[in-house]
Amino acid sequence: MRVDLAGEPVAAGAAAVASIRDVILGGQDGLVNVLGLVLGLAVATGDSRVIVTAALASMFAESIAMAGVAYTSRGAERDFATGMRARLAAELRAASIERLADLRARLAANGRGVDEIETALAAAEAESRAWQAGFERLDRAMAPVREAHPGRAAVVVGLSTIAGSAVPLTPFLLLPVTVAPAAAVVAAAVVLFVAGVERARLTGAPALRAGLEMVGIGLLSALAGYLIGRGLRSPAI
Repeated sequence: MRVDLAGEPVAAGAAAVASIRDVILGGQDGLVNVLGLVLGLAVATGDSRVIVTAALASMFAESIAMAGVAYTSRGAERDFATGMRARLAAELRAASIERLADLRARLAANGRGVDEIETALAAAEAESRAWQAGFERLDRAMAPVREAHPGRAAVVVGLSTIAGSAVPLTPFLLLPVTVAPAAAVVAAAVVLFVAGVERARLTGAPALRAGLEMVGIGLLSALAGYLIGRGLRSPAI
């Protein structure tokens, strides 16, 4: 079981969501980007060497760019969340103190006895502690999502971008250029659907809808790449 710095258990689901977020961010970007590229070049040139060269260049350039984006964005996200958490905790404590002081003053003004005042204050303090405890539990549960280390996020996103890019590229390394585009689309659709279903399993969203959303994004990219390549293709093809 994972625990946070205070020794409290960390929700496994939140940690999994934090990881799958970075994997999907890099993997989907790499897959969709290279899928559109290889389909466009396939219809425009029909030259496997050109397609593979361009796809490899895009794969590594995109992985470096995405790793950099993940590093800077996660760092900014973590800094913002840390400051927001501190402000919310301070506001919650201040509101609790103010509420108790106001309650004490009103009870005293109404002529309540010491015992009644102490009993009411004890109940109000217990309610305030319950609210604070709930906030702290939510804060700990969300910590893996909010506080992913920028360096770790950069590595995961960068490697995921390479892995995602390899999905539509591999058919062009193994198959003739005449059948590789169809194989690339099928492979990309399967991987995107599985990724969407896995995301839904971790977040509680409808699995079929999440899978189809991911596939739809990929096919839209494929269509865009195909149409651009067809519009700019060599007259000899």
